[in-house]
Amino acid sequence: MRKIFTGMIVLLLVPMCPLVFKQGASCIGQVYGQERQWVVTGKVSDRQAREAIEFANVVLYNSADSAIIKYTATAIGGEFTIEHDKSGDYYLEITMIGYLKEQISLPPFTASQRSIPLGDIRMEPLANELGEVEITGQKRQIVYKLDRRVIEASGYLSAAGGTAVDILSQTPSIRVDAEGQVTFRGSGGFKVYIDGKPSSLDGTTTLEQIPAGQIENIEVITVPSARNDADGTAGIININTKKQTTEGWSGIMNMMGSTALSRSADFLMSLRQKDIRWQVSGEASRRYRNSDFDQLKTITTPEMITTDQSTGTRERYTDNFMLRTGFDLYKNNTTWTSSVEGRYSDRWSGGKLNYYDTYRIPGTETITSASYKGDDFVELTEWHLRGDVGFDHRFDNEGHRLTGALYALYQKDALEYFETNLYDPAGNREQGHKAWEFEYRFTAQANFDYVLPLSKPEDKFEAGYQFFSYTEDGDYKIDLYDPEAGEFVRRDDLYNRYLFRRDVHAFYAMLSNTRSRFSYQIGLRGEYTYRKLGNNLKWAEHVWHKFGLFPSAHLSLTLPGNSRTSLSYSRRITQPQLFYMEPYVVYVDYYTAQKGNPFIQPEYTNSVEWGYNKSFGNHTASGTLFYRARTDKIERVRVPYHTGVTLDSMANVGSDYASGAELSTTLMLKNWWSFDANGSLYYYKVKNEYKIDGRDAESWNWQLAVNNNFDIGKNTRARLEAYYVGPSVNTQGRVEDFFYINLTVRQQLFNRRLIASLSVRDMLATAKYKSTQSNLQVQSLTHIIPQAPVFTLTLTYTFNNFRIQQREERISHDLFEGTNR
Repeated sequence: MRKIFTGMIVLLLVPMCPLVFKQGASCIGQVYGQERQWVVTGKVSDRQAREAIEFANVVLYNSADSAIIKYTATAIGGEFTIEHDKSGDYYLEITMIGYLKEQISLPPFTASQRSIPLGDIRMEPLANELGEVEITGQKRQIVYKLDRRVIEASGYLSAAGGTAVDILSQTPSIRVDAEGQVTFRGSGGFKVYIDGKPSSLDGTTTLEQIPAGQIENIEVITVPSARNDADGTAGIININTKKQTTEGWSGIMNMMGSTALSRSADFLMSLRQKDIRWQVSGEASRRYRNSDFDQLKTITTPEMITTDQSTGTRERYTDNFMLRTGFDLYKNNTTWTSSVEGRYSDRWSGGKLNYYDTYRIPGTETITSASYKGDDFVELTEWHLRGDVGFDHRFDNEGHRLTGALYALYQKDALEYFETNLYDPAGNREQGHKAWEFEYRFTAQANFDYVLPLSKPEDKFEAGYQFFSYTEDGDYKIDLYDPEAGEFVRRDDLYNRYLFRRDVHAFYAMLSNTRSRFSYQIGLRGEYTYRKLGNNLKWAEHVWHKFGLFPSAHLSLTLPGNSRTSLSYSRRITQPQLFYMEPYVVYVDYYTAQKGNPFIQPEYTNSVEWGYNKSFGNHTASGTLFYRARTDKIERVRVPYHTGVTLDSMANVGSDYASGAELSTTLMLKNWWSFDANGSLYYYKVKNEYKIDGRDAESWNWQLAVNNNFDIGKNTRARLEAYYVGPSVNTQGRVEDFFYINLTVRQQLFNRRLIASLSVRDMLATAKYKSTQSNLQVQSLTHIIPQAPVFTLTLTYTFNNFRIQQREERISHDLFEGTNR
């Protein structure tokens, strides 16, 4: 029986071994763990943090010709083992994103020296977090951890002068719509963290406010563990900003301008002296998105069939003015952190449109028509002040730690102003709306986390508590134009006053363990949510509270042949934002109104993901299979409001399902030419369980990014990017595919202290957005053509004495303006 069982294990594992691998012995030998004559072992850790570094690259080289002999990666606890069966002279190189390369000379492999234990290898964090890019032509590095992937994103060519959106949107399955809204695998329910601290704003708004030049790397957590906040069905995006680790001053400054009239300037300065670090950063920017707009809308009611053709231009800009400072103190195994941020933002979107309307009474053939001119805009201005404090205490035994953090955010004088104006061809006013929404918001969160190492540091028990509270006090007024009086009149019957509060108490526990090549992490999180909406409309008032359990599991197995596979599961929730629930009507333009739903329910999602990644020489490849099932899907639903006007409201439309694959590869074709590509293909289905005048829908969605990097000279690099984004569906319509090409050239000057980048976005002007929405009473067809091509010039200057680091490039699809119309 034992022989039969062992044979079955061999038959199961042999197919997973590499078919072709230049180094090493046979696959059967690998499966049985056949002993090699020489074994090199060690453990890799962070010199400053004293933490194990997982998935670092460990390569064995021949000293004679520097040929690669063997390759492996460190396990969850930082350990590695390399075996070889030939005597000779060799050396070891260890590399990892964010650390200086370690090169270790090994004693000769002789008959008397079969085991070479290297012990603890301490890697030094890069002393050039604020440095710029050296053009080396080396491969891109993406680190795959047990529950996330880490992308070194701070220097992507096309992101220069941009934001986090410009870095992230090349990631497989991320899509940016014509309004700049980011969705991931068909869902906008993701959370954004900055340096491990949750942002208080929605995901897309946060990403648009983080300058790309201040980002060190980005962690994409598609299946978060129980340690993380359960809110966000699509996962978590953690933005790690640049920090200084060596003593002295350093800094970086960026300036950007474009033919779309976008411009920005940001800076980051840091001082590190012994046990303290002080950092200050700031930004002043205005970013535009301009488009031509064409929409045909038909609205059917028992009284009238109205067809409206609207054409014109739409414009959107975002102003950001930010100043942030932080202070860290390292004392007696404890790190104390504090920071303060002040920000003013102004988000404006609007357009000038020409309307041609036709009207027909059902059952008749008589058609009347009318022409109008209109303009509309929505503007949101606000100030906010945020403070953070925290501590991280490390006990004497490795991996034993207690951390705590608290943040508070006050958003003052937030004003959202809406205005629509409708004129006849002679310029006489026909209709109009003016509305004001005044808001005061307060957000607070506190959390404590405890980590207890078990038999070894990588085997650990974790537990924690988190409290979150959000309060908003709002006041809404609207004036409607009275044609008979010839003036705007306050509508007291449409006045709305509300007070909203959401509190969340959460506890979690997790267990992690590593055994040789196998690692696992299991956890359970419990959350109690209390929600109360007070409103002068008594029908809209309600109290909602619920307790939920959110388990997670992550498994990882290191396979022979420089490859690794993982399996993950997580249950998540997306809490509806307050503007989904606001029970009053606002006008986006004269023919498009919006209203919230006070009784909207949260979304719940179960996600499963299998991943595989492999390195071979200077090349890498990875793949992911995923399945996501979501219930109580929140979606905007369009219905008739009154003659010629549609109303968009939020509803739990039913369930949706997504299953598919993501693939990426990086190839070094020549010393001066590297090629990388990523793509996704997934099947998406919406089951409209409640039949809110919609329908079931399904589609195959796919997108592909192909990028070529060319090192033209020692200090010159060019990047050519091609993107195809496939069609997608929802319960009421479909968004068609689009395609575009970007080109960027970068030149480094003055010993690489000054860097100039020139990019051409959508250089062939092929990006065109087309969407359809339809149900029994409303049909609409929308075309949006963005301003193209757009030329952008970015200048970056660094001052410090650090070595120059290697980084890479990405781009965004935020090309269109005007989809929610």
